[in-house]
Amino acid sequence: MNASPFRRFLALTKPQRWRILLGVFLILAATLLMLPAPWILKLIIDQAIPNQDMRLMVLLLLAFTGLFMVRAFLTLMRNRILQFAAMRLVCDLRIKLFSHLQSLSLRYFDTNQTGRTIGRISQDTGEVYTLTNGFLINIIADSVTVMCVLGFLYWIEWHLALAVTAVLPLFVFNYLHHRKRMRQESRTHRDNWDKVMGFLNERVAAARVVKSFAKEQDEITSFASGINADYFNFSRVVLRNTKLSVVADLLGSLGALVVLSYGGWMVMKGYMQVGTLVAFNAYITFIFPPIVRFVDLSAIFQRANTSLENVFAMLDTKPEVADLPGAPALPLLRGEVEFRDVGFDYELERPGKGRPRTLTEVSFAIPAGKVVAIVGPSGSGKSTIINLIARFYDVAAGAVLVDGRDIRSVTTDSLRNQIGIVLQESVLFSGTLEDNIKYGRPDATREQVLEASRAANAHEFIEKLPDGYGTIVGERGSKLSGGQRQRIAIARAILKDPRILIFDEATSALDTQSERLIQQAMERLMKNRTSFIIAHRLSTIQQADIILVMEQGRLAEKGSHEELLAKGGLYSRLHAWQLKDRA
Repeated sequence: MNASPFRRFLALTKPQRWRILLGVFLILAATLLMLPAPWILKLIIDQAIPNQDMRLMVLLLLAFTGLFMVRAFLTLMRNRILQFAAMRLVCDLRIKLFSHLQSLSLRYFDTNQTGRTIGRISQDTGEVYTLTNGFLINIIADSVTVMCVLGFLYWIEWHLALAVTAVLPLFVFNYLHHRKRMRQESRTHRDNWDKVMGFLNERVAAARVVKSFAKEQDEITSFASGINADYFNFSRVVLRNTKLSVVADLLGSLGALVVLSYGGWMVMKGYMQVGTLVAFNAYITFIFPPIVRFVDLSAIFQRANTSLENVFAMLDTKPEVADLPGAPALPLLRGEVEFRDVGFDYELERPGKGRPRTLTEVSFAIPAGKVVAIVGPSGSGKSTIINLIARFYDVAAGAVLVDGRDIRSVTTDSLRNQIGIVLQESVLFSGTLEDNIKYGRPDATREQVLEASRAANAHEFIEKLPDGYGTIVGERGSKLSGGQRQRIAIARAILKDPRILIFDEATSALDTQSERLIQQAMERLMKNRTSFIIAHRLSTIQQADIILVMEQGRLAEKGSHEELLAKGGLYSRLHAWQLKDRA
């Protein structure tokens, strides 16, 4: 087994090292306090009872009681300390993972299921608790117990101890025989469960789509298939652990049989007292059960190791979009935007295969304060342009500049803080309307929120709601209509006061009345700001200062509405088709 994930886990425990070390000390102390108990039993049987020594009997019983009371107290303290340490490690790791997740580029989210990502933070990190509070306690306590008891047994009667030791290699062989398969089966189970969680997350998020196509039964069948596969995989893991445990239990019984047989013969021959045999047999119960538990601990360790591999794989994922060391913040923008021979691929280069070009040698310059419409057939690269302006991805060739500065040379936060984006399907977070409007500017005053809402034509409908700005919108804003969500998104953008605006199909899915209200809000918002609009509606396109016409990842045409119509090119044909559709 690759120990690297476990070594990295040990490095993560450094902030809690003093708590863990104290817990380990208490484990050792509590374990050592167990060892005198069988010897006290021997003294009672071999000395106190035969000699009818009541004083010795009372002293031995008091010592026996005192040992267990002190051990119970130490165990309570140990569990409390290690439980706190383990939970703190889990919480810190979850924060670390979520923080790293925020630094990752959109390509990571494009290629990884949401359910799988959530599973890393919620489930895989939970194994850290088991590893710290369960595995650590048992592996230390049981290891110390086995070593100390074996040494003590050799001191008592080395012939009998040698017979016990002869059984121990069989436990090791039993574990080694199953170890590799345990790891493979644990990983298979985990991978399948990640797929099930990803499927579940997608279907819950798309409940409206599923119902609109009446696909409930098909989705139930697919989910049941994944769950049944998980049942099969988990059953294999359980069966493997059961085989290990049953064989280990049989070997433990064999060890006890050896002790009773050989020890009984020694008592009958007078080589050993009865109390010594009873004590020896009691010590055996300190050896074989921990060894049997090692089997369960190995299963826990294998499962935890698989989870740690997943956690560290996520932590090792490097963000593709990252600030250069010492990159300065972008000063307040005028809003000039330039593309210089920009090339871009959503798919990374694959050895031996061609590279699909999403954008190829795209160049244009937009003066500050201009309204730019981006049009073109589906898949022509329109959304890619705005993704690159916001630096959601880095260009593969060329450069994107704002106010003459390559956006890769400044901090990403300082760039995005000056960009406002309104998407076709604006996402709202569960919480109040006011919280959603203030998302990009949490320090805004109530008056500023009201002003932004009025400018976005949102204030009127918000005031009519029972709780006004304190209305809880539900997950993803499900309690609002599409037009209402868009107006909240525009209010959020207005409050942010960006220098560059991006509208990605912001009105394409709305009714005429909602579109009119949002168009008015957009016009207010676009004043004195550089604005990029992806839209199909003629009214929006015709009012743009500049129109960029995209075709198969290239800039086919550029100009005003009148100039492009006069050229009779692609834009003219798109315009004619839209007029025909509206007729």
